[in-house]
Amino acid sequence: MKGRHLPGSRVPGRRLRSKAGQAIVLLALTGTLLIGGVGIAVDLAVGFMYSVAAERAAAAAALSGVVFMPDEFDPASAVPLGSRNDATDRAIDEARRNGFTNGDPLAGVIVTPARVAGKTNQLQVTVSRNAPVFFMQIFGFQTYQVSRTAVAAYLPPISLGQPGSQVGTSLAELGNSRFFFVRTEGWGTDRSQGDGYTPNSSAPTASYGTSSDVHLASFANGTETRDPTVADRGGYDYRINVPTGGSGGVVQVYNAAFSPDGTGATANFCDNVQNPGPANCSSKGNNWFHEDDGGPFAYSTTPPNNYSTMRYTLYRVNNPFIRGSDVLLSQLTVYPIDARNWSKPAQQYLIAGGPNRGQTVTQQYAGGLPTNMLIYHSWIDVATYTGAQDNGLVSLRQTGNFSTYYQGGALVPGTYRLRVDTLDYSGASFTNGSTGGHKGYAVRALNGDVNRTACGNCDVAAWNEICFFTPFDAGPGGNFKMNLFQLTPDYAGLTVSIDIWDVGDISSTTGFVRINILDPSGAVATSPQGVNIYDLGVQRSNLASGQYAVIASAQNGNQVASFVATDTSNGTTRNSHWVHIELPIPSTYNPPPGQYWWSMQYLTGANTVAVDTVTVAVGLKGGPIHLVP
Repeated sequence: MKGRHLPGSRVPGRRLRSKAGQAIVLLALTGTLLIGGVGIAVDLAVGFMYSVAAERAAAAAALSGVVFMPDEFDPASAVPLGSRNDATDRAIDEARRNGFTNGDPLAGVIVTPARVAGKTNQLQVTVSRNAPVFFMQIFGFQTYQVSRTAVAAYLPPISLGQPGSQVGTSLAELGNSRFFFVRTEGWGTDRSQGDGYTPNSSAPTASYGTSSDVHLASFANGTETRDPTVADRGGYDYRINVPTGGSGGVVQVYNAAFSPDGTGATANFCDNVQNPGPANCSSKGNNWFHEDDGGPFAYSTTPPNNYSTMRYTLYRVNNPFIRGSDVLLSQLTVYPIDARNWSKPAQQYLIAGGPNRGQTVTQQYAGGLPTNMLIYHSWIDVATYTGAQDNGLVSLRQTGNFSTYYQGGALVPGTYRLRVDTLDYSGASFTNGSTGGHKGYAVRALNGDVNRTACGNCDVAAWNEICFFTPFDAGPGGNFKMNLFQLTPDYAGLTVSIDIWDVGDISSTTGFVRINILDPSGAVATSPQGVNIYDLGVQRSNLASGQYAVIASAQNGNQVASFVATDTSNGTTRNSHWVHIELPIPSTYNPPPGQYWWSMQYLTGANTVAVDTVTVAVGLKGGPIHLVP
């Protein structure tokens, strides 16, 4: 029939139309898939971009904030309050500078700083935000959150001095159990005497040229705010850690007054007690405080002006890196005495500086112990000692913050800094050319209980630099060693710099002195990466300017931290020079807990008996702040 087709018969053109439809559907599907693929790629790229940005912001925030750990974690602990000088605020501010403003409602930004359990020197920061979806919304995908976390840490400061709660020694310990006392010298003293920082470095003498050396913590170095009561060039600093869970602590200084008392057989070898015995005295020999070095300090009708006034300033430390945030608590000024009449029954001490200059003080005792003049060969609490019976030799100033941190007769737990400055005889100038004192002293921390018992958990260390005087007997083996600095396992794989001023200025029986740096095992420190040793001359800045002589180098195969300080056979001497050692610490460095102290060893001729005043600075080559993997 016309126009009709039998069942099963084929209609011309239908197959063609079916194929065309399929092509259209396929094309539409392909387009959709293509658009979807492009959308996925674009949206994933946007998400990846925000993820990378969040990772960078988290890292920057953690590095910025970690310097305030652990004591200034949140705004309530910022110093000063409201300054945003705390880990939380600094991390949030740094994240904002990197494009992540905490609380941004449109982007849903959240910046979360957090403590790291068991790690007081670490800060964790998590940065998250919403990643928008553009093309994939048509498939039902919604905005999602990207989040990244970074952890930053700082290396614990390198401790200089001796293990435990004391740096330096009293006379009773000198030569018996401890082998050096700490020292600072007056502005008018030649730097060749061994103090690399305090004496005048701007006027050259025959033994050294001008120098740019100043203390690391100082106004001149840009690390302290200006305070006219302390020297712009800085003073020697000590870090004191008072542990929690106890009775608090006190900071004491031994022999606080500059008090020259003779030389050799006329010197006082004993602590300030009425009837000194072997337990109260040094082992003699060269073991006295040598404060007459650089004298004479003879007080006559026309008083000399070369005596030194001492100043001890105590701060609460809120941040291990920012000295400007330290809180001043107290300041003790101690005028000098001429103590050459120490053995007489009365009027033993002649006041050599301050408002009562020229008057005398009589030593008084009760039960064999001194009741006044504890500033001479005795220990005093630098935060509270008033010297009421010392005839005006002591001036104590306590600030309004003192009572916040000194409670119940002791310092509350935390970290403190004791700064030691040397002034002229009148206590008026840090730069008097007549000031020639060679001050010997020691610093320690005790428990804050009534009996002031030994503090086994307190920690006292020189900070940045230390100047010490050591009388030593090399014995038949011709060697002498002493603790110098502490490195925890955190320093594994890093390079430490050791700068030593005026070392080996002694008379060896052979005319030869070698200095070795010993690792905690007692072996001479080595590194397969090589050890560089340079003679910097009169100032440490010569390292940066390249004006130094190579003693030994990694490039030439040197792998040991050892150098010749004196060799009279060929004229070698490091007198009035800095020796710089760059020592890579092995990545496997992990000594047993507590056995972290490195030493300095003198190798001399047999039976050499000598004395040496040396300044040492130890630091890290590179920054102490880093990201934790």
